Amino acid sequence: MANDPTERPLNIDSLHLHEDLWPNLHLSISEDRLKVLLECTMADIERDGFGEEIVKRLKAMGVAKILDPLAVLQIVAEKFPRGEQSGQLVLLEGTPPEPPVDASIEWQGNFFTPGYVIDPTTKRIDFRQKASQPTVVKDQILVIVHPAIEGTPGLDVKGHKITVPSARRCPLRHGTNVYWSEPDSAFRSKTEGRVKQVGQTLDVDEVLHIKDGVGIVSGNVEHRGQVIVGGDVESEFKVTATGNIEVRGVIRAADITCGGNLVAVEGINSSLEKKIRVTGDIITKYIINASVVCDGNITANGEIYQCRVKTRGEVVCKSGRIIGGEIIATKAIEAGEAGSRADTKTVLIAGIDYAQYEKLDECKRKIQNIREAARILKDAKRRLDQIKMILSPEKKILLAEITDTMNEYLELEKIETEEAQKLNRQIVLNRSACIKIAGIVYPGVVLKLYDSSFVVQHPLQGPLKAQIDPVTHKIALTSDE
Repeated sequence: MANDPTERPLNIDSLHLHEDLWPNLHLSISEDRLKVLLECTMADIERDGFGEEIVKRLKAMGVAKILDPLAVLQIVAEKFPRGEQSGQLVLLEGTPPEPPVDASIEWQGNFFTPGYVIDPTTKRIDFRQKASQPTVVKDQILVIVHPAIEGTPGLDVKGHKITVPSARRCPLRHGTNVYWSEPDSAFRSKTEGRVKQVGQTLDVDEVLHIKDGVGIVSGNVEHRGQVIVGGDVESEFKVTATGNIEVRGVIRAADITCGGNLVAVEGINSSLEKKIRVTGDIITKYIINASVVCDGNITANGEIYQCRVKTRGEVVCKSGRIIGGEIIATKAIEAGEAGSRADTKTVLIAGIDYAQYEKLDECKRKIQNIREAARILKDAKRRLDQIKMILSPEKKILLAEITDTMNEYLELEKIETEEAQKLNRQIVLNRSACIKIAGIVYPGVVLKLYDSSFVVQHPLQGPLKAQIDPVTHKIALTSDE
């Protein structure tokens, strides 16, 4: 005897009861367990007992929310495809889970950008300039952390909990020179320096160590703090630091900007086209073909050869020679020898503050421009004055404007002249400045102190000292023994 269809085993997730009576009616649960899907025909919906049959099947499936027959009919009426004879619709839905949002970070600079800078015009890669810019200032925001947001569990159509994974937290932690700023939700730098990340630790190095020298591997160097270079600084590269720079090799034809003291252990062999700018002192073995501007003292143990040097301190080359070029020092110049047997022109200038001289030159240029502009206006005024009686009203207004402008130029000239006189007085304040040569001073050497100069015509045997005679205000050479 055939089994009664109602006694067949139930498939909880896809139940088909009374298939002989409702062959086109199917209820199933979606793979994510969040929906009860109903598949039926319009004929099924219009039959008596349709709502009751659905309720019976929902109970058999173990669905948590059981509808009454009337509610079933209302849902089906709303969702069944219009004008279709058969279709599928969502009868019930569970509560979907809210997925977690993992923590994320937003870097506030190109601290670790790989590659090199590309010229926007030529599209050429500059292999000396890396794309990363890791230098930072104190209290600078390094990275903003967007915190993790935990998810919310859901409920499936059977009332079972749908769990969600925990949100992943920010893996970064701060090192000695980085701190967490709660108001900004960010890591900040405690000091000037260079950002680094070792594993998950973010830190800032105050001292930048470049083991193998500055070249194609390191690229140009820019650092807020001290820099120690283990090798050479190769030609055409740049090193910029707010603190001291120590180069344990040779500085070649490179641009150097140093906010502290510069030490070049093996010397400086540069190019006059490159600039070495130092706020503090310079200590090195020798300086060759270099353009140097320094606010402190310069000490070279060997020689200074064919250089352009400006310093507001002293230039000391006691055991070496100064050959060629032009050396300007505010306080003093001291060398073992000056010039060479080839009568190389060597200009040694002491007692001059180059910065004040540059300001004076700028004042003189302004005064010259003002006078030239005033001369042009004076000529125009003179021509208009000659026909003043027949001038139109517009020309008379122009004449008045020219007169006012000329008066303004006269006032500007007075201001710039007073500034130039002030600078002239400041320039000659250091009357104790001198030039000392321990050995031979060769022909071709020019000694200058303030506005007085002495050209060496014949070899002079030192030790000698050049200073201003207080009576004649000219350079006087005396023995420095």
